[in-house]
Amino acid sequence: MKRTRNIARHPFGLVLTMLGLMGTFLLEPVALAQVNPSWIPTGSLNTPRSGHTATLLPNGQVLVAGGSNVTGNTFNILNGAELYDPASGTWSVTGSLNTPRSGHTATLLPNGKVLVAGGSNRSFLNSAELYDPATGTWSVTGNLSTARFSHTATLLPNGKILVTGGVTGFFPGGFCPCKDFVTNSAELYDPATGTWSFTGNLSTERAHHTGTLLQNGKVLVAGGTDRTWTDIGEYVPSSSAELYDPATGTWSVTASLNTARYSHTATLLPNSKVLAAAGYYTGSAELYDQATGTWSFTASLNTPRPNHTATPLPGGKVLLAGGWNYSGSVFNILNSADVYDTATGTWSVTASLNTPRSDHTATPLPGGKVLVAGGYNVTGNSFNYLNSAELYDFPFTLVAAVLPSSRSVQVGTPATAFATIINTDSNTATGCTISPITGIPATFTYQTTDPATNQVKGFGNTAVDIPAGVGQSFVFALTPSAPIDPTDVQLNFECTNANPAPIHTGLNTFLFSASAIPAADIVALAATLANDGIVNIPGPNGTGVFAVATVNVGAGDNLTVSADTGGAILPVNIFICQTDPQTGACFSQPAGSVTTMILSNETPTFGLFVAAAGDVSFVPETNRIFVRFKDSNNITRG
Repeated sequence: MKRTRNIARHPFGLVLTMLGLMGTFLLEPVALAQVNPSWIPTGSLNTPRSGHTATLLPNGQVLVAGGSNVTGNTFNILNGAELYDPASGTWSVTGSLNTPRSGHTATLLPNGKVLVAGGSNRSFLNSAELYDPATGTWSVTGNLSTARFSHTATLLPNGKILVTGGVTGFFPGGFCPCKDFVTNSAELYDPATGTWSFTGNLSTERAHHTGTLLQNGKVLVAGGTDRTWTDIGEYVPSSSAELYDPATGTWSVTASLNTARYSHTATLLPNSKVLAAAGYYTGSAELYDQATGTWSFTASLNTPRPNHTATPLPGGKVLLAGGWNYSGSVFNILNSADVYDTATGTWSVTASLNTPRSDHTATPLPGGKVLVAGGYNVTGNSFNYLNSAELYDFPFTLVAAVLPSSRSVQVGTPATAFATIINTDSNTATGCTISPITGIPATFTYQTTDPATNQVKGFGNTAVDIPAGVGQSFVFALTPSAPIDPTDVQLNFECTNANPAPIHTGLNTFLFSASAIPAADIVALAATLANDGIVNIPGPNGTGVFAVATVNVGAGDNLTVSADTGGAILPVNIFICQTDPQTGACFSQPAGSVTTMILSNETPTFGLFVAAAGDVSFVPETNRIFVRFKDSNNITRG
């Protein structure tokens, strides 16, 4: 007991009873990354297109659908769709949309299908349809209550899709005899029934706005235009912003943007703030703080741009690429790109696109690359619709992992875990540190350890150099000063001469919670048959297995144990049973979940059975299984 008390007082005292299970914690190095950011041409689309959508599918492929182009003097609205395969760098044609459309939205549903809604086909559309990756076909689903174009679509935590605003038609008047009509309506799509229903109205009409799901489950809608015209025939941007609460189905006004903007982008950052960037006639950027409901300026872009793309990168960075601007009276399609650094609040110029483009798409791929496809540019007085595509290769010489991936402690008690940083470059990584990106009320400390023994060494919070091809292990501690709901804390693994390690949920993030009273704290470790962390399933309809060993280093509680695939939609069914630690035999028939009392310091074991209903691509950074332990209050404790 004396030893246990001493460990509890030490900020790096991760329960030593687990060390025998953990052994030496070190990842195998991966292939070397290139030194500088660059854009690499990849396979061309089969059809040039702009105003299309691009959706990353659970199998790692990218679905591009619809859009428009010009053939000779004919303007075409497209119903074609195609798939990009990152493994081969090629595009293949898939089933066509039932209705040609451009300016629509595409949303990946929890069941793995893709919902395409609205858009324009020379008239505004209220139709919607579903793409099934298993069959490569589209099927018609319920119609929107209101036709709309240049709207937003946001997947809510309850699995429904919120669609807001948009252009719904034309009416005479003003500077132009075909002035747009913009709506303030919003509606919800229910995948279970395939139907739409109105939800509360926005406070103002808007199109070309943004809709961002916040970490608190609300949706922030910001900027846009109600299509009011100036005296010279230009749209007037809006600075207003509002919040949708899915729990009540109502809207509430929040603080206005400091700069009115439309055709801008909005990106949720790892620190829970939202970055609103650029837009028509502005290169400014600002941050929305959901805790205070206010906007504050951050550094301006190096190049103003609307109709660009914004893509999150590893390490809390954001890539803005392409778009257009005016230089004097000259209309320029841009090939430039800027990167925003959340940690410093600054922008830096990065490698330029090989082809200037606007109204393109950008899709983050597993492994940190970004796929940019299609769009248009201008030569003289001619618009060129593009079929080219290219990859932004975001360089990282670091990879990182965390173990265990979850802790739950009482306020004031440090939660400790191990981490490893591997330098995959051919040069020494200098000044390597660990810091939290996600903002929580907790102090953070780290210290190096001996990878052979897991014993601490060196000094706390001190940067270290990591030789080429070598891994350095650490132990870190988070000490909460207030209760914290389960939060997936993203960590910045960074060296002075290297970009941060890419962030992968469940691999190098840390699910952390704190309570006012003692709670269960399940530390879990998995073992596969080959002891490589990979569940091998024999064939598309086979079953793979793995085991989980645990220790409850917190208070005893009745816990429900289940497993899922996180954010990835995979064709698998997962069953679980509690097992005899000596024989590995199940105590009862495997089921979707197990509920069992786990007392303090108890070490139960579990068996997991993964039954496939189709092929699962080997993409270990995203295609993962998460075993979750929820207490009697349905709070995740491991």
